[in-house]
Amino acid sequence: MILTWIEYGIIIIAVFCVTILLFHILLYQKWIFSLYHNQIRDRDIHTGIKPKIGGIVIIPLFVLCIGVCVWTGILVWQPEFWGMIIGAIGILLYGYIDEKYDLPWSIQFLWQFGIAGIVIASGIGIQALNLPNGGLWFVDTWQVMGLVLPRDIITALWIVGLMNVVNWLDGIDGLAGGVGIIGFVTLFILGLTPFVNQGHIALFSAILTALYGGFLRFNWYPSKIFLGTYGSMFLGYMLAILALISGGKIATSALVLAFPIIDAAVVIISRIWNKKSIFEADNNHFHHKLLNTGLTEIGAVRIMYAMSILFAISALVFDTAGKMIIFSLGAIILIVVSAFLTRQIAIRHKK
Repeated sequence: MILTWIEYGIIIIAVFCVTILLFHILLYQKWIFSLYHNQIRDRDIHTGIKPKIGGIVIIPLFVLCIGVCVWTGILVWQPEFWGMIIGAIGILLYGYIDEKYDLPWSIQFLWQFGIAGIVIASGIGIQALNLPNGGLWFVDTWQVMGLVLPRDIITALWIVGLMNVVNWLDGIDGLAGGVGIIGFVTLFILGLTPFVNQGHIALFSAILTALYGGFLRFNWYPSKIFLGTYGSMFLGYMLAILALISGGKIATSALVLAFPIIDAAVVIISRIWNKKSIFEADNNHFHHKLLNTGLTEIGAVRIMYAMSILFAISALVFDTAGKMIIFSLGAIILIVVSAFLTRQIAIRHKK
C-alpha cells in the first residue's frame, strides 16, 4: 500500500515528536545514568558519563509503530515480519546484557548468527543476485539438512556483517545515526519508485528515519546520549533486512554503506598485518584518523555525511554494474586517503 506524501509526512512528524518526547523524559530520570556501569575506555573520545539508551527507546518504538500500522490497516501483515520483529527484540535483549556485562566478541557473534537464523527461518533471504552483465545468479542451489545453500549462508553473513559494520561506525557524536538516516531515506525513495513500488519498504524506512532523527536531536555534538550496542546493531540490522525484503537490493544498501564497509575492511586488514586480533577494538577507524589530523568532531562527521550522500545518490542513479564500479572507485579512493592520513599522523607525532 503506497501512501500519499502528506500521509508519510504525518507519520514521520508523529514518530519524530514521540521519540524526542521519550528521550527528553528519560534524561530527567536519575536511574538512567546508573543503568549501566559506565567507564571511559582508551579508544573513547568523549568525556563524562552519558546514558546509552538509544536502542532502549528506538527498538520498542519501532515494534509499537509496526503494530499500530497493522492495526489501522496502513500496513498489511506479511509472514516474514515476525522474524524481523523477533530479531529486533533479540538485539534489544543482547544489547542490554552486553552494556551491563561487556560480553566477549564470541558471544556477540553467536547471538548475531542466531538472530540471522531466526530471520532466515521466517522466510527472509536472498533469492538471487543481480550480475553486472544484467543476468541473475540464483543462490538456492542445494538443500542440506534443512538449509538452502549458498543462500542461507550469504543471507546470514550479510545480516551479521552490516550489524557489525554499523556498530564499529558508532564512534563519533552523530555519525552512525546520521549515516543510518541517509540510508533509510535512500531506501524510502527507492520504495516509492515505479520499478520497485513497495509501500511497506517506504513505510519502514520512514518510521526508522523519524526514530533515528529523534535520537540524533540528542546525539549531535555535544551529545547527551549514545545509541549503545543495541541501537547501532539494530540500525545495521534494519538496513540489511530492508535490502532483503525489498527484493534483494543488496548492491543499493552496500553502496549506501560503502565507506563504513570499506573502512571496516581496511581496519581488519590492518589488524591482521600488525598481528592483532581482528576483534581487538582500537582507534584506527577513518573517523579517528580525521580527528587525529586536527579536524573537529563536527567537521569529521560532515565529511563522512557528504561521502554517504554521494554514495546514496549513486545507488539511486546507477544500475548494478554502475554501482559496482562506484563502489570499487570509492574503495580505492578511501584506501589511498586512509593511508595518506596514517602517514600524516605518524609524521605529526614525530615532530
